[in-house]
Amino acid sequence: MSTATDTPKRRRRGRTLTIVVIGIVVVLAALVVIAEFVLRGVVDRMIAQQVEQSLPAGTEGTVDAHANGVLIPQLIGGSLDEVEISSRKITVDGVPLAADVTAHDVPIDGAGAVHDVDGTVTLAASSVKDLSKYSPLFDRMSLVDGGVQLSGTTAVLGYDISYEARGSVVAQSDGKGITITPKTVRITNSALDLKVDDIPGVTNTPVSVCTAQFLPESLRVRSLDVTAAHATVRVTADELPLSEQGLQTTGTC
Repeated sequence: MSTATDTPKRRRRGRTLTIVVIGIVVVLAALVVIAEFVLRGVVDRMIAQQVEQSLPAGTEGTVDAHANGVLIPQLIGGSLDEVEISSRKITVDGVPLAADVTAHDVPIDGAGAVHDVDGTVTLAASSVKDLSKYSPLFDRMSLVDGGVQLSGTTAVLGYDISYEARGSVVAQSDGKGITITPKTVRITNSALDLKVDDIPGVTNTPVSVCTAQFLPESLRVRSLDVTAAHATVRVTADELPLSEQGLQTTGTC
């Protein structure tokens, strides 16, 4: 038969049990937070190393990676929902640039493909001068707001002339390259008193530059934003193989 003293004892036992349960929950939560923190560092570095090891030939640099969201459920599911990959120190065929890419559905085991890849590649004005080597028409190239300034040499009416031109730059519809079209042109030979409005074979003559040869085969150039300080190129892919072969296989034009 219970007595009046049993009720306070039951209450104390109940409070003790509640405190123990709360303590266990707090400890488990702390362990989950610690595990999440440790796993994040491991996963981010693992992704960065895999990308660095799989860069196409002629591309070198260090990469940072960051997986968004709570990692433990994603790791259990076998893929990461969203990963941000960036590099401030990367060169492509000797041309320095910066890159920021976001990819979705990244497989944990490195097999398969990532989806909905969207990123930007930024070239400083000082880097763009090296791009003239990809077109025999131009000797030098520099950035201006909305386009490029070009210089080169050609022959007009039997005269060897030097010229400068302002040109537009657009992404090609298939995403495999860019097109540079010289517009306003002026003669720079001080010894020649030539006045021309255009130069045949230069003015309004589109020049294609194949960018696919530097990018993984699935990536496409979608748009460009050009200022006097830098050029920003947007690249996308619906699906990008994550294997070394998939990343190192570049496109063609």
